[in-house]
Amino acid sequence: MIVGGGIGGVTAATALRQAGFGVEVFERAAELRELGAGIGLGANAIRVLEHLGLMQRVIERGTVIKEAASYNWRGQLLVRVPMADVPSVCLHRAELHAALLSALPQDCIHIGEEFLEFKAAEASVTARFASGRVESAHALIGADGLRSKVRVQLLGDGEPIYRGYLCWRGVCDYPAPEQLTESFGNGLRVGVVPIGRRGTAWWVTANEVPPADCSPAHIKSTLHDWFGNWHPPIPEVLARTDPAAIIQTPIYDRRPVKVWSKRACTLLGDAAHPTTPNLGQGGCMAIEDAAVLARCASKITDFSKAFRSYERLRSTRTAMITTASRYHGLVGQWKNPALVWLRNTALRMTPASLAAKNYKRLASYDPWNVSPNDR
Repeated sequence: MIVGGGIGGVTAATALRQAGFGVEVFERAAELRELGAGIGLGANAIRVLEHLGLMQRVIERGTVIKEAASYNWRGQLLVRVPMADVPSVCLHRAELHAALLSALPQDCIHIGEEFLEFKAAEASVTARFASGRVESAHALIGADGLRSKVRVQLLGDGEPIYRGYLCWRGVCDYPAPEQLTESFGNGLRVGVVPIGRRGTAWWVTANEVPPADCSPAHIKSTLHDWFGNWHPPIPEVLARTDPAAIIQTPIYDRRPVKVWSKRACTLLGDAAHPTTPNLGQGGCMAIEDAAVLARCASKITDFSKAFRSYERLRSTRTAMITTASRYHGLVGQWKNPALVWLRNTALRMTPASLAAKNYKRLASYDPWNVSPNDR
């Protein structure tokens, strides 16, 4: 059983089915409708999708990114990162979800099923849902996101941590740019992302607490006040976005943990290791998790031992990325003028070759090379 029908849950279902397991996915949403804005998949995630036979479906729905660049708010180049050796793909999150769902039979996805609790025995796990439904399986995977109910029962380690800034995201029909960009101001950042036939996705961050007025008109007005004089195409992209479609999200993560499994129950993706979006690796980590988990389950017949192996193989890498992403966000949100100057100067002095090498180190991870063991 997989609780959660998002990117991680659906990828895990596909990987496990291809490894020979029967899988049922339970999603609390009443319908699988379009949600979210843009998402980037690094070569590490694309490598998994290629193995699962889904890479071409994803590429066709998005834009292959061969270069990323950082600017200051006036449009002065800070650093350029060539990505030709290990390109990423950017697309609308709904397009990615549709591509992933296309690999699964419809009857294995159960919508409108809100998970309540589970009971784990020696050889099975029973889950109860708000509808009154009760299901049993040999194992349970919690892929139910940042505020995972499965995690509450498994770990009981409290609420995620608010990192002091908000993110707004949107999509518009502005012609897709040729590169992925991130622009830095004082306590403000903007990302502009090409997403294929959907046009352009964008995100902005600001050191704010959730405002009392979250109306679309107020959000659009606030963004215009903050970014109306930034370099092109930022004002144009924001202006062409339907205010009712802008998504506001407080940024959270958790301190990394090494253990997120008990008996034949485990966690995956944001339920296990939520990360801030600063490195664009949240979805990638969930996709990597799915590959490693399926590989462990196919090599080790005891699910409890397979899940121990899975978390051992994943905990160091996911902790590293969570920490690095938090640091990138901390530095990116600097507001003090002296610190902003220091950050921008450091970026300008970074050789493109070094930036490309750092990205390649992050994206060259291959989940199919891991070696599960039941020790």
